[in-house]
Amino acid sequence: METQKPAVPLPDEQFITLLEKARSPHGQQYMLELLSYYEPEMQQLSRYMPMDREDAMQALRLELIELLKETP
Repeated sequence: METQKPAVPLPDEQFITLLEKARSPHGQQYMLELLSYYEPEMQQLSRYMPMDREDAMQALRLELIELLKETP
């Protein structure tokens, strides 16, 4: 059985700050920070998708970017 490292939760204030900066015109670095935070969960989810693992990861990354870029 696979052991999973406990994820350190991202504080709400830090998440909101990163999200606001990622939505700015020059927020690529902040978007990468958010993506790297969710990378372990996406790797785990990609195992259950009926496609090549790398294709699944790209699909998950794209969906997360689109979700984060949406304005409320």
